Amino acid sequence: MKSTLISCLFFLTLCAGCTVPPYSRQDIEKLSGLPVGNGMTLHPTEKWMLISRPSEFTNEANGKPFYKIYFLELGEDGWGEPQTVSFESRFNDYHPVISPDGKWVYFNSDRPPPGEILPAEKMNIWRVAIRPNAFSTPEYLTDINTEHHESYPSVTGEDVLYFNSDRPGGKGSMDFYRASPIGNGFSAPELVAALNTADSENDLTIDALERFVVFNRYLFDTNEVDLFISNNQNGLWTDPVPLERANQADVWELTPTLPPGGTYLLIEVDGKIQVSLMDDVLE
Repeated sequence: MKSTLISCLFFLTLCAGCTVPPYSRQDIEKLSGLPVGNGMTLHPTEKWMLISRPSEFTNEANGKPFYKIYFLELGEDGWGEPQTVSFESRFNDYHPVISPDGKWVYFNSDRPPPGEILPAEKMNIWRVAIRPNAFSTPEYLTDINTEHHESYPSVTGEDVLYFNSDRPGGKGSMDFYRASPIGNGFSAPELVAALNTADSENDLTIDALERFVVFNRYLFDTNEVDLFISNNQNGLWTDPVPLERANQADVWELTPTLPPGGTYLLIEVDGKIQVSLMDDVLE
């Protein structure tokens, strides 16, 4: 059963996406070793990407660096130097995710919610519209955010939003939820029960056609973080299975990312991008 799932997912991964991505094999492989922290995402049709990582600015309250989102453009000589984005704040902004249609950037932030001046005590999800040579003013997702943590968004080609939260009603710690687009907002989030456990589910990335997900799970008993994969079969998610060929002992595999085209899997290991071919991961 496991091999069948993996073979199916490999096929789906290769044919995911409706447009030909602008990146060559060399473009993707040059990302290997790039310093990141909690997020990387590539635009589906234009030659640029966003990453997040610790900045040089320190939070005086806890002595930790603020996380910022950076823009990198692909030129003839490779990827350019990271530049801060126009929607940056004086707070933590990280885990950018570009929607499959290239119209939105979703991200985590503890910047003050609308009408407030103090940073949020829990993480929230925001988004900005991608405009020609610019980003819009950040939008707080009122339909999604609560007084609890909402974070690590991922979005399908139909603008269905997946994210994790520690709100009441889950199976424990951080769990995955799903919300459908309604007008300019979203429906009430629903628990994706089949993907969740009493451990902490994080960093979900979803196929543009909502056919499979890759995510990591923090295992409280062993203090490990491993990658898992699940297939959507007629609207029902299969039991997640470990991505054994990607998981390493005593290593935390973070922020799995599916670049446009579906040939590669990007993950963060020890603060740097690790590039793998999907066929190597799923064999």
